Amino acid sequence: MSYSPNHPVAAAIATIVAGRDPQRLIAALTETARLRALLPGGPIQAHGREDVAACFHGWFADFDTVQLVESAGEAVADRLLIHYRLHVTQGATRWVCTHTAVCTLVDERLAVIDLLCSGLREVSNEHVTAASGARRVG
Repeated sequence: MSYSPNHPVAAAIATIVAGRDPQRLIAALTETARLRALLPGGPIQAHGREDVAACFHGWFADFDTVQLVESAGEAVADRLLIHYRLHVTQGATRWVCTHTAVCTLVDERLAVIDLLCSGLREVSNEHVTAASGARRVG
């Protein structure tokens, strides 16, 4: 693998997460996929493709919209660094959320995901594309 701001696996994963389709995510994971995530509410772990996909789906299932704003990926030795930023809405309220993950791939599928989440950062309509208007929620 080589550096590409649009690494195909990273771009695909970001698109799948924003699309909130657990079946597509399951197909992108190995059978024994493992997720370790550090969320604002504390760390979580999930094992197995269905449980991992359910975590991702659960994080965004209740929002009206989830829009992928940017994604990037880069090989780091034998790992893949994935980063994406999402804009989410519920009613008139908007948030921005980023995920950064260091992953192990097996046959172009995610086997290990170590993820850091920014949490949902509320933004005003004027600052939907700029992080400067963000404030902590919760």
